[in-house]
Amino acid sequence: MGVFCTVVGEVPEASLLTPLTAGTRIFDAMAMEQWAPGATEGVARFELAPPRRFMLPAILLLLSEEPCYGYGLVPRLLDFRFGRVDRPAVYRALAQLEQDGLVQVSAEHHHPGPARRVYSVTPLGERVLRVWMGVVREEYAHLGEVIRRYQATGTVDAALAEVEGGWAPDLDVGWSAVSTTSMWRRRLMPLDSDAEEGTSSEPREPEAVHGARPVMERFVLDPERSAVLIDARSTVGPICFATVGVEGALYAAMVDGAVSTEIPPSGWLTIDVSGLSSGNKIYDAELQRRIDSRRFPNAKVELRECAPGAPGSRYRIRGELTFHGISRPAEGTVCVEALAGDRLVISGEQVFDIRDFAVPSPTMLMLRIFPDVRVRLHAEAARADA
Repeated sequence: MGVFCTVVGEVPEASLLTPLTAGTRIFDAMAMEQWAPGATEGVARFELAPPRRFMLPAILLLLSEEPCYGYGLVPRLLDFRFGRVDRPAVYRALAQLEQDGLVQVSAEHHHPGPARRVYSVTPLGERVLRVWMGVVREEYAHLGEVIRRYQATGTVDAALAEVEGGWAPDLDVGWSAVSTTSMWRRRLMPLDSDAEEGTSSEPREPEAVHGARPVMERFVLDPERSAVLIDARSTVGPICFATVGVEGALYAAMVDGAVSTEIPPSGWLTIDVSGLSSGNKIYDAELQRRIDSRRFPNAKVELRECAPGAPGSRYRIRGELTFHGISRPAEGTVCVEALAGDRLVISGEQVFDIRDFAVPSPTMLMLRIFPDVRVRLHAEAARADA
């Protein structure tokens, strides 16, 4: 019974160790004011906690790698970041595992003083660890689904979470092997993909209020709420480079919460390519070397034409992209949505071939990054006079 309880985690809480909640973060009123200005005290208090109840399989895993003293497990367990790990908690877990026959103890007399207890995994412990790994793998799959669903929301916050966390793209890109900027064979956002059944896909211009001509307004990108993510395919799997601090402005007339093209919109944005990072220092250094970020630290996009796209908030745009000192025509589809407080959310994505900008495909030992990359933009802009 003890072995079964150890595996499925149904033993009393006291024998499972105290809850592993140290290292959690309780957001007080001051922290919430920083994260959500204007939030009242206590409205959004929550706890960020690491995974729990994985101390026992983590100990079995470490002991399967090599026998160890109890106190020697403490720093190794900290690497798993399961929460609080201290010596009493580890020894309580070892006692439970020994009682269930999953670990065994031998004495070591190599040093003066009392014999030290060395723990190792028993054959039964190896079998139980195999069962535990199935549980861990299932939890991993469930958490991965949470991440994928969050990424699929396509919100600015989801994009910023990718940048801050250094996530690799988990969504299926499904692009072709090469899609050059000169041919424009690929559109990642089909113009009629969101058209509802029975509705016309003909573009429609927003109607002016009482026949009044729309007034051009200036919207400035918020660098702290704007990001560019570059998804690349490689021989070792997907790699995502990202940067925040995108700057720019959009000049557009708004009618009924949508961009009017009666007065042609215009705009520009700059991207700090020297800040692109994947979280891997080796990949990042090779990328910065290939794009020569010291000479060309920024990329710039200029909007030249804008036309209504599918029903809703999508627009077909044309412009010019300057990267690595080379300018190329660019076109695609973007989504512009109006938020409360005179703010706009701008998002779009397109596939580019980096060879069109005289950038060779990065290659390091067994790693090769393919030349076609998906560029995703998620930005928020506020009306200049708001």
